[in-house]
Amino acid sequence: MSKPLIAVPVFGAVLLACLSGAATADPSSPDRSGVADAVIRCRTIANDKERLKCFDAAAGAFDGAIAARQVVVVDRATVEAERRARFGERRRAADLPSLQDADGNKLDTLTGKLAQAARTGDGNWSFTLADGSRWLQTDGQAFAVAPRAGETVVVKRAALGSYKLTVGRQPGVRVRRRA
Repeated sequence: MSKPLIAVPVFGAVLLACLSGAATADPSSPDRSGVADAVIRCRTIANDKERLKCFDAAAGAFDGAIAARQVVVVDRATVEAERRARFGERRRAADLPSLQDADGNKLDTLTGKLAQAARTGDGNWSFTLADGSRWLQTDGQAFAVAPRAGETVVVKRAALGSYKLTVGRQPGVRVRRRA
């Protein structure tokens, strides 16, 4: 069962970005809502009185859309933190916005510290990272040296939806995210 994305409305920050000129993206962009476009369109009105009237109406509509949960406003850092926390989980793509970093790169690697490693009954390993994510080895490959808490762990997206986990300098093993 997947967790819903929890977002904190930050209307003031969005409005401030609109007023400062930071939100000058193409209004036909599929990433924006009609109510957000209305706020941005108000910037083009030359008459101060009419522009303020437009902003008041657009801000009211935007606030109403947020209250009705038709629009959810969340900052990039919150979404990125949520994506990192859910890296490797099996879920529908629609569960979380596909947000890329500022350079347009997708999240395909997670680096952290090993909190705990333990052998499972079938000889594989179970890993718990410091961020609380849990991973289970699936390939039966042996480690030359048993993984120890505090070591650096890198989990990378691999072929066909699989993941490889590397502990320290040892070769990577195939893993899947545990619930």
